[in-house]
Amino acid sequence: MKMRSTDILIIGGGVHGAGLAYHLSRAKVGQVTLLEKNALASGPTSKSGAMIRPVFTERTYIELVMESISMFSDWNDIVGGDSGFVQNGFLRITDTLDSNSTGGDLQLMEDLGVHYELLEASRLKEFAGMGEFSGQEQGVWLPGSGYADPALTTVTLAAAAKREGAMIEEGIEVTSLLVQGGRVRGAALRDGEISAGTVIVCAGPWTTRLLDPIGISLPIEAHRTPTCMFLRPPDLPQGGPILSDGVNLVYLRDMGERLMRIALFGWTPDPAEPDHYDETVSQDLLDDLRSALRKRYGPMRHSAFMGGFSALYDMTPDAHPIIGSLPEIDGLWCNCGWSGNGFASAPAVGRSIAAMITGTGDGIDLSMFGWPRPPGVTSRPDVIPVK
Repeated sequence: MKMRSTDILIIGGGVHGAGLAYHLSRAKVGQVTLLEKNALASGPTSKSGAMIRPVFTERTYIELVMESISMFSDWNDIVGGDSGFVQNGFLRITDTLDSNSTGGDLQLMEDLGVHYELLEASRLKEFAGMGEFSGQEQGVWLPGSGYADPALTTVTLAAAAKREGAMIEEGIEVTSLLVQGGRVRGAALRDGEISAGTVIVCAGPWTTRLLDPIGISLPIEAHRTPTCMFLRPPDLPQGGPILSDGVNLVYLRDMGERLMRIALFGWTPDPAEPDHYDETVSQDLLDDLRSALRKRYGPMRHSAFMGGFSALYDMTPDAHPIIGSLPEIDGLWCNCGWSGNGFASAPAVGRSIAAMITGTGDGIDLSMFGWPRPPGVTSRPDVIPVK
C-alpha cells in the first residue's frame, strides 16, 4: 500500500476545487494537493451554463460575483491563460421589479456597486430584436456580465495552482475519509492512503458518499437538470446578451457561432445516482422548453433542435451551498451544495475559504453558508422547481 502525505488535501477537481487550490497555494500554507477521480472539470462543471451576473437578493452572492467578474475581466494577468470569458451583458426580462421576478434586490445591488439599467418595453427590442414584449414588461440590463468557458476556467486555475507549487492529480479516486480521535487524518485511495491535517471536500454530488460513512449527514441531493441546444435563428445575431426571461422562465445564450444554449429556470426535482444517470433530455422537457421559447421568440418555432444533455445539481433544501469547517471533525471542511449556482462565485469563493483556513480574515464573509445554518438564513428565492 502506497503511503504519502500533504498538508492540505482538496477532493474534487471541478471549478471550486481548482479555485481553492489556486488560492491556497498562493497563500503558501504548505503543500496543497488536489485529487480528482476522473479529469479536471469532468463532472457538473463541464456542463455548467457558466453565467456570471451579480443578480441576487443576498449581499454575499453579489460580493462574490463582483469579485469574480474582476478576475474574469483580467484573467490572463491574474490567473494566466484564457477563461473564455465573454462580457456580452445580461438582460433579465420581467413584468415586475419585485425581487422574486428580477432574481435580485436592485437597491442592494446598486449599493454594492452593480451597474445596471432599467429598460422600458420599447427598448427591449434593441437587445432582443426577435422577441415580442408587452407594454408592462421591462428589462434589467447588466452590461458588465457575461459567461465563460467552464472547462478552460478550471484547467487554467489548476495550472496556476501548479505554478504556485500545488500537486494536481487526475485519475486518483478517494474511497473514504480517514478519521481518528475526532480529527481528520487524510483519505484512503484505491491504491493507498494520503495523510493530511486539513481536508476540504469539493465533491459536489458525490459529497455525501464521503461524509455519510464518518457520521456527518448533510442534506445534499443529486438531481438531473436538462439543457438543450438549438440552431441560431437568422434574426438572432451572434454576440448578443444573455437573455433571461423571468416571465416565461427560460434563458438563452450563445454556444459557439451556430448554436444557442437554452434551459428553463429553476430545477427539475429528479433524483439521480451521480455515477449512473440518464444524461439525455426527455421529450416532455423538450416540449416544455419549446413552449416557453415560442411565447417570447416567434422565430424559434423554426429553429432546429440540435441535441441536449442533463447535468447534475447538488441541491440543498434552501438552495444555498454549505461552506466551512464541519464541527464534528477537526480539520475537515467542505465547499459543496451549490444547487446549480456555483460557477460565477467560484474564483472568489476560493480566496475567501483560503482566508478562513489561514485565519487572515480578509475574505468575503461566508458565514451564511455555514453548517448548521446560522439564524436568519432563508431559502434562495430564485430557485423555482419546474413543474
